Amino acid sequence: MTEKIVTETVNNIIIDEKFEVKHLDKTSDDIEVIDVSKNKLIELATYLKMHINTQFNMLLSVSGVDKADCFEVVYHLYSTVFNKKLILKVRLDKENPAVESLNGLYSAADWHERETYDLLGINFNNHPNLERILLPKDWIGHPLRKDYVNNDKRLSWNER
Repeated sequence: MTEKIVTETVNNIIIDEKFEVKHLDKTSDDIEVIDVSKNKLIELATYLKMHINTQFNMLLSVSGVDKADCFEVVYHLYSTVFNKKLILKVRLDKENPAVESLNGLYSAADWHERETYDLLGINFNNHPNLERILLPKDWIGHPLRKDYVNNDKRLSWNER
């Protein structure tokens, strides 16, 4: 019964134009995937975390994807109350890949956002410590971008 309430609430969010979301799909294990505007991400995430019928109180992961025409940031949310998962996707321009940080709402976003910044160069505005987390601080570029060219001499041994 509770899963039905969460599903209905998520469906109402999709129908309601307030959050500017659209239903993308369901995963093979029946997790809803919705697309949200970067301008509405904080508002929607806050609603999903705080609303009594959703309570997505845990951020499982944040990751980035370099697509042909855009970047995509993918957020996996989980409600420990209702045992329900939800995936949010935010599409970003290639020229200015930036979105608001969810670190203020979910502290688990901290290192996930830093890793996404480090490897793809996606900026998370208002993140308290957005700096490289895996690569050396003097590293040039973001190696998971499709247009990345490795000119770092420190890795030349690997290409022999």
